[in-house]
This record gives sequence, C-alpha cells and structure tokens, in this order.
Amino acid sequence: MSSGSPAGSTSSSTSGVGGSTGSGNEIPPTFATVQFVIQSASCFGAGCHNDEMNPLDLQLNEELHTRLTTHISKNCGDLPIVNPGKPDESAFIKILKGPCGTTPRMPIECVNDGDAKCVPNEYIDAIAQWIADGATE
Repeated sequence: MSSGSPAGSTSSSTSGVGGSTGSGNEIPPTFATVQFVIQSASCFGAGCHNDEMNPLDLQLNEELHTRLTTHISKNCGDLPIVNPGKPDESAFIKILKGPCGTTPRMPIECVNDGDAKCVPNEYIDAIAQWIADGATE
C-alpha cells in the first residue's frame, strides 16, 4: 500500500502493499482503515471497481459504507461484501485472503501472501475486527 497509514494507527512504517507494520495489532479496526486499504490498494483507481463492468463502485465518497454493507457478491457465493458482525460471512475478507468462488484474490496483482501488492495480514485482521464489531461508519 502507499505510504502513510489510517488515522489512529501507530504503525511505524508501511512501504508497498506488503510493507512492515511493526509488531502486534496496531492497525485500528475502523472504517478509516477500510478506506485506507481501498485507496492504497488502488481498488477504484485502476478501472476495476469504478466502471459499469463491475457494479461494486469502491470510490471513496459518502456512499461507500452503504455500498459495502448492501452489495451482494454474486461471484463469491452470494455473500454480502460486508456482513456486519460476521467477518467469516463477508466477501471482502474472503477475497482479501484468497479466491472466493469465481472471484480471484484481491487486489488482482496479489498472488501469494507477502507479495508486494497483497494487503498485509494486519490490515485484513483490522478489517475483520471492524466487521465483527458491527461495521460502523
């Protein structure tokens, strides 16, 4: 992911999507972290999730939270993208960790854990915790 970190993070360094975030769970489980990951992983800027071919518009605007919590992934077992309170039943977590149904692991350039384009596990864990906590805005 790009340099920087979400508000409230005590991470000492992030470089590339697979950058080091220090030790322990330092990434806050907040919607700001979700926004940071979407922006840093170029989920919407590469033409993947911001056009008519892909109905999940991941642009960072006031409607993002609603889209994440109401959109159903037809290609990932008809799971909601974010199922508040249920990270194990949320397509967002499944596709950040690996393929889900016909949806490949995301971001698309991420193939194996530790690849430079993969979202670091600390961020995935924080997003999973945010979902478990109710996925509030």
